[in-house]
Amino acid sequence: MDILSSTMGSMRQRGMIHLLPVFIVLAVLSAGAIFTVKNNISPTLSPPEPSSTPVPSPSATPTVIPTATPVPVTPTPPPTGGPKPEPPAQSGPPGAGLTSVNVATEKGNFKASILMIDLNGAKMVTDTGNDGDCGNDCTTLPLKDYVARNNGFAGVNGSYFCPDAYPECSGKKNSFDFPVYNSRLLHWNNQGNLFWDNRAIVYFDGTGAHYLQNAKDFNGSLSAGIVNYPGLLNDGNVQIDDNQSGLSDKQKAKGTKVGLGVSSNRNIMVVIAQNINMQEFAHVFKSLGAKGALNLDTGGSTALYYNGSYIFGPGRNLPNAIIFSR
Repeated sequence: MDILSSTMGSMRQRGMIHLLPVFIVLAVLSAGAIFTVKNNISPTLSPPEPSSTPVPSPSATPTVIPTATPVPVTPTPPPTGGPKPEPPAQSGPPGAGLTSVNVATEKGNFKASILMIDLNGAKMVTDTGNDGDCGNDCTTLPLKDYVARNNGFAGVNGSYFCPDAYPECSGKKNSFDFPVYNSRLLHWNNQGNLFWDNRAIVYFDGTGAHYLQNAKDFNGSLSAGIVNYPGLLNDGNVQIDDNQSGLSDKQKAKGTKVGLGVSSNRNIMVVIAQNINMQEFAHVFKSLGAKGALNLDTGGSTALYYNGSYIFGPGRNLPNAIIFSR
């Protein structure tokens, strides 16, 4: 039994020695297997090999830039240094209110400022600085004061008078001989001079505005009226001949002219024309459709007031004026 046990032990010892290289090999193989498994679980990815076939790059989509719409450019004409072209001349009655036009007439074209008054919504008023007749040192006022004290919206200078600036007016300063009706006081100034020949009148009564070539033919009632010289147009016919007979050299000369025209009993016009003589002025009224027209004072007295401001003037202070009110 002891011998058997000793023999078995000896064999085990020898077997273990022989098996030792096997264990070592197995251990090495086991370690390699473990290493391989770990590498399979978390493999290190290598970049893919580039393909031998080239891949075409996509073409870029072109950006479309819209074509700008051309803006027409109006060329600025070079300065010529000459006068500005005149607007086309016209004839016929203008509309209500203030207009400035070239008026075409048989005698040529003339610049004119025209204030057309519709008497359906307005009335004519005549006023004097003095309450009664005056032969010297007569009261004068600016045109705008006449307009204001009669609650007006427009006004124009009135008849001829003798300004204190004229040496020949010494002793009759700011006086006037022509009859003018005072609408505030409802009476004539210089009524006794209505008999004078060759004087014309524009007056306003309950039926509207009227014109008479001979003021001495007036017989009736009125609420406004003014007499002056010369009468320019009667029944649409020019009253000034080619020689401008009966006029003074100053009246015949070309210059600024002021006048009052009646186209119907419900329409009246104030006209101021430039660089014109008396006959040409009459033709302006004819072209504008007036039936009667009266010349008014001019020169340093020229004044036209409308809607709060002077269109012409103010000029010198006046002993009488024509006003339009609502």
